[in-house]
Amino acid sequence: MASPGEVRPRRLVILPIFNEEAMLEKVLTDLLPRVDLAIAVNDASTDRTREILEEWRRRTGKLIIVNCRRNAGASTALRKGYLLVAYLLEQGKISPDDLVVEMDADGQHDPRYLTILCDHYQTRANEVDVVLGRRDFRVYPKYKIFGNWLLTSAASVLGGMRYRDVESNFRVMPAKHFADLLRWYGGYRYSGAFEVGIILGRLGFRTDNSVLIDVPLYRHGAGWLDGFHVLWMGLRAWGRMIFRRPVSDNEKLLEETIAETSFPEENNVL
Repeated sequence: MASPGEVRPRRLVILPIFNEEAMLEKVLTDLLPRVDLAIAVNDASTDRTREILEEWRRRTGKLIIVNCRRNAGASTALRKGYLLVAYLLEQGKISPDDLVVEMDADGQHDPRYLTILCDHYQTRANEVDVVLGRRDFRVYPKYKIFGNWLLTSAASVLGGMRYRDVESNFRVMPAKHFADLLRWYGGYRYSGAFEVGIILGRLGFRTDNSVLIDVPLYRHGAGWLDGFHVLWMGLRAWGRMIFRRPVSDNEKLLEETIAETSFPEENNVL
């Protein structure tokens, strides 16, 4: 925690969203009072997601909205969020030590844990580089628990970092780390959490994966075949790092992302 007179790092969140109008109002109501800025990446939703986000942007001044022109999946939505964080840092709009949180918008991540994870990071900032929540799996089917164990074990081996739940996706780390992450992160469909775990491990970033997160509901998503896809994409990320072949399209994707982005009005948090 910040000591008296010390400036607390600002707290930002990246929120990938696809057709979540049923949960979005509640998530934003619980989330926005806990952060200084939110980057909402609307992955070409076909419901009222865009209208809800625009209303909250006008009301709060805390939202940067990326309205993707085409649906590309959660991992690409995250990548666009990462690119905006790196861009804002380069432009001097945020600080290197500002904390960036990734979380889902479908109700599986309770926003109250955002404060818990950020506070935990700040108490251990001299010992760790990343805090990754570890899910309580009591509402998950057994096959999902087994699949998560397999992917977590693989990420621990490939990344050289011991994980307990690499697929959590409820992660806190400073803005200064995103440029390094983006050199190697490809991101496609559901592969994001697995890829990021491997990359951060191989970069030598120390991850605390100990904080237990209660998951209030289970949402059906990726299946067994998607698990093989996630493993393949993780192996590709590992190979890029082994053979020193960073991704080459970040500049192009950033241009696309900025063209899709609505920033808060002037005299806002930026």
